[in-house]
Amino acid sequence: MKFSYLALCTICCTPLVFAQGGPQQQQQQKRFGDATCLPAYLAQYDVDGDGVISEEERQVMEQARDQIRKQLRTDWDTNGDGAISEQEREQAKTRLRDMITECRVTRFWEAESDTDEDEVLSYEEFVLLPGMANKVVDNPELVATIFDRLDADDSGGVSLEEFLAAVKQCDRDRTNG
Repeated sequence: MKFSYLALCTICCTPLVFAQGGPQQQQQQKRFGDATCLPAYLAQYDVDGDGVISEEERQVMEQARDQIRKQLRTDWDTNGDGAISEQEREQAKTRLRDMITECRVTRFWEAESDTDEDEVLSYEEFVLLPGMANKVVDNPELVATIFDRLDADDSGGVSLEEFLAAVKQCDRDRTNG
């Protein structure tokens, strides 16, 4: 059971850099290597467009991340005393959870795989999602298993609510496991 949820998180919940603009940020996709897209959170640092993060680009990326960390710490310190209290920490966690959920909702629908616009992804639509498209070729049984686990009500489709519930369960398993 834990393996299935971990596989779900690995495939469906690719790293999110929500602090760099959230789900509204326009993300440019670039091709590299085996014709898969360079993840958007990295593509923004690939200034020469070669599909590879060079050492110089990596250094710029690290500097940007350090700046984001500093800004977040400042944002979290709501009373400006230079220390993050337990209350401020809990408020920050709540805001971050909300941002993560917002990003997940956006990512669930951004691929526009819901071709019949019924707000439920059928298996045929599910396999079109960017995280599934390559996996279905390599391991169709794994993709079918993930889809079946996501389809908690056995309706033949995955709703946003089912997806978010599965991701929350994955988060709980990771925290408790």
